[in-house]
Amino acid sequence: MATAQRRRGRPPGSAVRHPDFYSEVWITVRLFLIRSRIGTGKTPSITQACMGIIAQGGMISAVGGNVESLVAANNQKKKRRSRFEINSTGAALEPSATGSIFASESITNARSLQNRYNEANRIANSDRRVRLAWMNLCRQRLGWPPKRAWGPGLRG
Repeated sequence: MATAQRRRGRPPGSAVRHPDFYSEVWITVRLFLIRSRIGTGKTPSITQACMGIIAQGGMISAVGGNVESLVAANNQKKKRRSRFEINSTGAALEPSATGSIFASESITNARSLQNRYNEANRIANSDRRVRLAWMNLCRQRLGWPPKRAWGPGLRG
């Protein structure tokens, strides 16, 4: 009698997220890698980059829209979203029961961030156009000019 091998971890496609979520994770980690390399001359590993991002407070995906309707939806507990406000220095977000910033997703664990980055990197490596677009977003955030598409499959 043969037994089926059980895979470890989350089944593929079990937690589907919007592609924008993955792009933000990928861009955040890439920006950390680029800025670290500019500052020190050495590129940290993905694990070190994720730990560095978590040490700076992690990643929070904010939700925009009508604050009153978000408060009403939160009170009905249809979608529970964490609330934040900008701290007194204006440099970071801190949890607040009355904050006007709502978060749909927050990553505060380095291993979780690394797993999400690996998923995003799989998307970026599977399509050259996606990688080019995400890299150009990184370049824009750094104040650098975007790169042009070249090669078969990238023009047109």
